[in-house]
Amino acid sequence: MILAIDPGSEKTGTAVLGTDGSLVCRQIIPTGDFSCHLREMYKKYAFTHIVMGNGTNHRHLQPVAEEWIRKEAPDVTFSLIDEKFTTVEGRKLYWQYTPRHGWRRLVPLSLQYPPEPVDDFVAWIIGQRYIKSLGGLS
Repeated sequence: MILAIDPGSEKTGTAVLGTDGSLVCRQIIPTGDFSCHLREMYKKYAFTHIVMGNGTNHRHLQPVAEEWIRKEAPDVTFSLIDEKFTTVEGRKLYWQYTPRHGWRRLVPLSLQYPPEPVDDFVAWIIGQRYIKSLGGLS
């Protein structure tokens, strides 16, 4: 399994993916809880790789993840991946998995923003990009 991370200043999106890119779990956490979240997710899912987007707050969270790996999970590997345009893709993915109700069905998607953060969907996309970079997912 892979833990994918969309690092943010205040909130961080995470997603656990199978090696085929399938979503196992997605979550948005306060960035301050990142280290504890790593520990909890590892206990629950025993991921073997962490992939992090190289955007907003990776310079702060990457050392936290690498230190956690050194101390608690030395078999886990780590990499960064380009997260250009993942927020736009995350919004599209949000609408695919969240049906629109009421007036939202009448307004074109191009004119709407999701009513909640999409950082967890963005993390899923980051994980899928990583798998594609390895030659998986078509």
